[in-house]
Amino acid sequence: MLENRHYRKEIIIAVTVILLCLISVAGTTFALFTSDLGDGTIGINVTSGDVEVDIQDTDGNTLVGDVLDFVTTGSNTTLYWEPGATFYTQGFKIVNTGDIPINFKAYIEDGNEDSRLVEALEFYITDDLKNIKNAERLSSFGGHLEVDASSKTYYLVVHMKEDAGNEYQGLTLTGVGITVLASQGNVNVDD
Repeated sequence: MLENRHYRKEIIIAVTVILLCLISVAGTTFALFTSDLGDGTIGINVTSGDVEVDIQDTDGNTLVGDVLDFVTTGSNTTLYWEPGATFYTQGFKIVNTGDIPINFKAYIEDGNEDSRLVEALEFYITDDLKNIKNAERLSSFGGHLEVDASSKTYYLVVHMKEDAGNEYQGLTLTGVGITVLASQGNVNVDD
């Protein structure tokens, strides 16, 4: 009989500890999902809205569905792709036309004109044509835009690899298509 009382006490203590643990987990979860940045804690806030983005030229005309043309200098209007050659495109801006902030990334569309030539090219992006050597690789480029905001004017810088062989001879590429992927940006909405 004395042994049964001892086991009952152990069971009651074990059940009490388990309940206290469950209450702690539930309280912590509730605090996480109901806090906001205004009170200095980290929280999760969800907003809904439309993610919309546009690519525009420097005059504000949309470039969606168009190809970015390469800029040629001087009287030479022909692009000669040869190892080491570098060209840049016309300027463009990324514009947030939705109603929530966005994060964006850009990449080159494959399949424009002779896509085999794209294999021999390296793509960079810059907002300063005077310092093309400091251009960022397109693969690591990304940004954030608030509602109704537009980015700086960017230029794609395209460089043909020095080790490109003769298999690219005779191929042409007079412009490139760029795609911008946008997702909902980080935003805090206080009630």
